[in-house]
Amino acid sequence: MTLLSVENLSVGFRTETGSVPVVEDMSLDIEAGRVVGLVGESGCGKSVTAMSIMRLLPSPPSEVRDGRILFDGRDLLALTETEMRDVRGNHIGMIFQEPMTSLNPVYTVGAQIAEALYLHRSMSRQAIRARSLELLDMVGIGAAERRLGQYPHELSGGLRQRVMIAIALACGPKLLIADEPTTALDVTIQAQILELLSRLRSELNMAILMITHDLGVVAEFCDEVVVMYAGRAVEQAETADLFAKPRHPYTHGLLTSMPRLNGPRDRIPAIPGMVPSPGNRLSGCSFRDRCARAVDRCAAEMPPLDANRGHGVACWSPVA
Repeated sequence: MTLLSVENLSVGFRTETGSVPVVEDMSLDIEAGRVVGLVGESGCGKSVTAMSIMRLLPSPPSEVRDGRILFDGRDLLALTETEMRDVRGNHIGMIFQEPMTSLNPVYTVGAQIAEALYLHRSMSRQAIRARSLELLDMVGIGAAERRLGQYPHELSGGLRQRVMIAIALACGPKLLIADEPTTALDVTIQAQILELLSRLRSELNMAILMITHDLGVVAEFCDEVVVMYAGRAVEQAETADLFAKPRHPYTHGLLTSMPRLNGPRDRIPAIPGMVPSPGNRLSGCSFRDRCARAVDRCAAEMPPLDANRGHGVACWSPVA
């Protein structure tokens, strides 16, 4: 069953020189209990897509130009702000990119977990405390009683990220959006966080949208992958299928540029050129000036995301 369906979403930002498109014609589906990875370079529109789902972008300057975001059959873009508040934290949880800036520095850990429970659940103070301790234990934080009274600056980066996960899971959401949840953490803590999310997904049958630029995280954690470039989805497939046979030249370039333990010792191949800024994207396919497979049609029109046997690719000259 499809839990979340983003249909042809286009988001722009108003500037002094006019409206600039950031996300264009973006579509993705997430089924209940599945993990979908949203992959792409910095600035491609991953976080804007996630913030649009949660309706957390300030408007103005942001504006949804087109599309629908269906969650459990309801269009989130058509809800009132009061109705949307009931969805945030209650039915959809979110882990933000940097826990130190996402957690409030002047409130204790216990107060910040309790806030979500107070807003969405009719619980006594004793019940909220018991649930808060249960959540800290669930995410692997020891000495939970002491941690409830601590402030974010008293915790390590890994513990702060676990607190963010506890807050996101407080009301048992059906969908968790994880925006770069392992950024700025060392490798061992990254592995612990991913293991934790994997365990919680199995225990709670929760769907996850994993936003990342780390293909290693995608390979280990995700069931399906959506690759973004310059605000658009350019490839979508099951994880094993995408890694075995990438069809878009951009995806192929990303996978080729990954260092390998037994790979060649000379320079790692890189994709030439730079990602275009939102206000300077090319007509047709935005990747064409960096692509060795570009044909005349690439400059004339944008290729649609054509799904062939469940493997979608937006390219006029895909890799065979």
